[in-house]
Amino acid sequence: MSGAVGSLSTSAPPFSNIFTASRLNLYGYGLAVIYAAALIHFYLAGAWIVDGSGAPLYGDFTTVWVAGWHALKADASQLYDSNNFVGIQRALIGARDYFYPNWPYPPTFFLILAPLSTLPYASAFLTWDVATLLGVVVVVYLIVRRPPAIALALASPFTAWNLLAGQNGFLTASLLGASLLFLEEMPVVGGVIIGCLTYKPQFGILFPVALVASRQWRAVAGAGVALALLAAASIAVFGADAWAAFPNGFVEQSKLNLEAGPDSNWGYLQTVYGFIRNLNGSATVAWLGQSVTTVSAVLIVWLVWRSQIRYALKAATLSAAALIATPYAFAYDMAVLAIPVAFLVKDQIGFGMLRGEQTIMLVLFGGAVTTLVILGDSADHITFGGVPLGPFLVITLLAAILRRARQPAAFA
Repeated sequence: MSGAVGSLSTSAPPFSNIFTASRLNLYGYGLAVIYAAALIHFYLAGAWIVDGSGAPLYGDFTTVWVAGWHALKADASQLYDSNNFVGIQRALIGARDYFYPNWPYPPTFFLILAPLSTLPYASAFLTWDVATLLGVVVVVYLIVRRPPAIALALASPFTAWNLLAGQNGFLTASLLGASLLFLEEMPVVGGVIIGCLTYKPQFGILFPVALVASRQWRAVAGAGVALALLAAASIAVFGADAWAAFPNGFVEQSKLNLEAGPDSNWGYLQTVYGFIRNLNGSATVAWLGQSVTTVSAVLIVWLVWRSQIRYALKAATLSAAALIATPYAFAYDMAVLAIPVAFLVKDQIGFGMLRGEQTIMLVLFGGAVTTLVILGDSADHITFGGVPLGPFLVITLLAAILRRARQPAAFA
């Protein structure tokens, strides 16, 4: 079997010519050029980053920039009060028809956002996009160690969405992937990166399960020390009041996203909870479905990380399960899918593909494209959302990973 990514095709003749390294590069970079052209078009039309007058277009990144600026210049704790947060945004960027009402992130996030906010808005937006995208590309390449991995990371529809929205999916994917990349041979370093991932705690809830199951105590220590140091640094720079106020912002945002009425746009929430609510299911039924999913993810991660299967499959399992264990994940968070796919491909490179795996990969890519649909646009913004296919993509991927893990040859 050849060492190229594209040569993993001996068990699936119908697609053997699709998965050559040269064609994967062609497809990946071709889609990346299309995405880039679309973004340039949106920018020139005054529909991305800034409007025709050069004023910031209000969107996801705007709240990040505003929060970083206010944390640096004033009292960071004010951001966690909805009335204050809306007023802060209005004062800094002018009146808008709508403002995001809550700031839900922990004060440690300000350590990144405050320096970013010293840049002009457009420069900060592009710096954030490029730097976090570069993080994903580097991590995916280091996992797979094959050039086509870069092209395919750029080709993901979730890459286009994150670039358009200026969201933090790339940062989450980079930290999750880097932690697993180092965890096997450098557990302290892996643990430190896990500590950094606590800026978005809902994606780290399975790490304690995996670390305890595999007795990675040095990683646990590394994560604890990193979190303590980050918290101490944020207190020193932004004050302890921000930590006291943080639970309020987190709770209010959770209520907004998880306790909204039946007519809310639940298609944005790419979780089992969001899917059930999108079908007009009650909150009780949705929580039941999500609870079953989360408990199942916990059990799967515990059993896999207790076993002797190859590490790449353990890492793929954990990074995939992390996306369905939480009730709170949006389309931009699906950028994390690049990480379990990368670990799966790494295992396929080393040990061959099972029959049907190439078909599964094509279905997953098609589902990712379908997930992102245009909901509407206006003169001053473009809004993208999606149908709640996210949990089906993740469960399908997780099933493919577990299928490999069940093979006798999967054990190290």
